[in-house]
Amino acid sequence: MERSAGGQALVIGMVLILTGVVYLAIELIPRLSQIDVAHYGWPVFVLVPGIALVGVAGAVPEASGLCVPGGIVIMVGLVLFVQNLFGLFATTTYTWALVTPGGIGLGLWLQGTVEQAPAVRARGARTLGTGFIIFLVSALFFETVHVSGVVFPLLIRLLLGMSIIVVGIVVARRRSIPARAD
Repeated sequence: MERSAGGQALVIGMVLILTGVVYLAIELIPRLSQIDVAHYGWPVFVLVPGIALVGVAGAVPEASGLCVPGGIVIMVGLVLFVQNLFGLFATTTYTWALVTPGGIGLGLWLQGTVEQAPAVRARGARTLGTGFIIFLVSALFFETVHVSGVVFPLLIRLLLGMSIIVVGIVVARRRSIPARAD
């Protein structure tokens, strides 16, 4: 198997660019240096390995299978970031749907993008959508019984209900459209 240094250089270059952007942001925005990174920023240590897995998969075509675990780790990091930022760890009762099947769907979609495989990308989008639908329905149920202990404002509750209606319309329309003959 022949290897090229192009993929490794791309990953190292992206890490250096990201590091430089973070450094400049901290230097140029005074309030950023006052943020308690240990308290608010620790989910970044979950996100970075996920992004690194996807970066390697994008840089080295033979490693495109790393997109799925990368997608899962990215979703875990995003969920933890939001939960940590707002103190909503009790929402884990329904945010698991964003991690799996949602993270798997994200990974498949990314893998389909890397491999330029529309079928894999479409399967990933469907799986990600399924995770999002499970998340919305579960959130509606569990927040109706106030599992997180937070009473969300009326606007958030209305947006949740409207999101479920929109998802229902999209699902119903997809079922009424005749399937293409391949």
